[in-house]
Amino acid sequence: MIVTMGDSVTWGQGLLDIHKFDRLFAAGRDLTRIAHSGATIGAKTDTSTEKVYPEVPVAHPSVWQQVLGFQDWADVDVVILNGGINDVSLTRILNPLVPATQVTQLTTQFCQEGMRALLKTAVGKLVKPEAKIAVVGYYPILSEESFFENENQPRMLMELHGVATSSVALGTTFSVEGLIPAIEANCLAFWKTSDTALQAAVDAANECAGRDACVFVQVPFTEVNSMWAKHPLLWELSPLLDAEDEAEIKTLRDRACTELYGDVVDALQWAKCDRASVGHPNVEGAAKIAAALTAAV
Repeated sequence: MIVTMGDSVTWGQGLLDIHKFDRLFAAGRDLTRIAHSGATIGAKTDTSTEKVYPEVPVAHPSVWQQVLGFQDWADVDVVILNGGINDVSLTRILNPLVPATQVTQLTTQFCQEGMRALLKTAVGKLVKPEAKIAVVGYYPILSEESFFENENQPRMLMELHGVATSSVALGTTFSVEGLIPAIEANCLAFWKTSDTALQAAVDAANECAGRDACVFVQVPFTEVNSMWAKHPLLWELSPLLDAEDEAEIKTLRDRACTELYGDVVDALQWAKCDRASVGHPNVEGAAKIAAALTAAV
């Protein structure tokens, strides 16, 4: 059995089941997917286990809860797992006022220290001696290769994650062009630091276990594969500021977002939920991750 735990990346945000990278990797083998959008690594003491439609970004159940709540460890051959970006938070990563040094520090804290503790517990639950935990990395959301069709695209991306680009009190709207380099620097800091940190967490868990129970799967994307770059492997915001994921999934997510938030009662949360696929691997990107996963495991 293959079990997928973690956040929206391992869930496969915006993708039909047949296009998700864990399904491609499974190639007909039994697959149980517990991952969901918005999940944080969290802590061993987390208690909230309420579940919503997995396309809707909510923090709970945390990855810790996913590991501790799973029961069928005797049947597990491979665990696909990730986590960390929601603990650091996109609100920080996409905020030009947050320095890249802070993103680096928090990424090390969660993707290395937090993941190391989680992996040690998860490895201890494996029953089959050949069972593996594949820790999937992240990728550059934006980079210096990102070129926007209009300024409203990065503006919407920032505002969806709580970064205001206008002032009601001053009656002004700020130009985001000068803010983009700082955001790109944060995205690159998270990507590069998370790769190093997750690898370190895997190494520490293997040392503790006395065997190579874990493997780090580096996502094979570069700066040219970021949003609005030359060869994007991520879902983007269209020029009309709509999400570009697979239509059937978007319809289902829209329905779940409306049930949870309504499009009038909490318009910002609804808009964020409605566009939750933005910045996640698209069909081609998921296929490339599946190939990397197969090669690593």
